[in-house]
Amino acid sequence: MESRYGSAMNARIALNTGFGLSRVAFGIVAAVVPEKIGRTWVGEDASRASNKTVFRAMGFRDIALGIGATEAALRDQAGPWLTVSLLADIGDVAATLISINGIERKGVIVTSLLAGSAAVAAGALLAIDRNCAPEA
Repeated sequence: MESRYGSAMNARIALNTGFGLSRVAFGIVAAVVPEKIGRTWVGEDASRASNKTVFRAMGFRDIALGIGATEAALRDQAGPWLTVSLLADIGDVAATLISINGIERKGVIVTSLLAGSAAVAAGALLAIDRNCAPEA
C-alpha cells in the first residue's frame, strides 16, 4: 500500500530531478558554445575570448548545480540545492541590472526573464518541497 505521501513525493522528486537536469543541459550549452549564451546576454562582446571564459565558467557552475540538484532530488533532499540555484539565478539578474547601462536592452530583458524564471521555478519547487514533505 502506498503512503498518503507516495504520489506527491514521486511528483516532487520528478519535478526536482527535471529542474536539475535542465540546469545541466543549460550548463553544457554554455560550456561548449559560450558565445551563443553570451550573445543573448551581452551582445557581440560575447565573442571576445575573455567573455567566452566567463560564460564557459558560468556553464560549469550550472553543470555543478544541476548535478548536485539532480543527485539530491533522487534522494528526496533537493531543498538546499534548490536554494543555492535560486541564489545563483538571483545573482545573474542582479549582475545584469547592475550593468544595465553597459548591456544592450535585449540582453537585459532576455537574461532577466530567463534567470528570473529559473529563480521563480527554484523558489516554487522549494515551496512545494517544504510544504509537501512528509512530517518526520
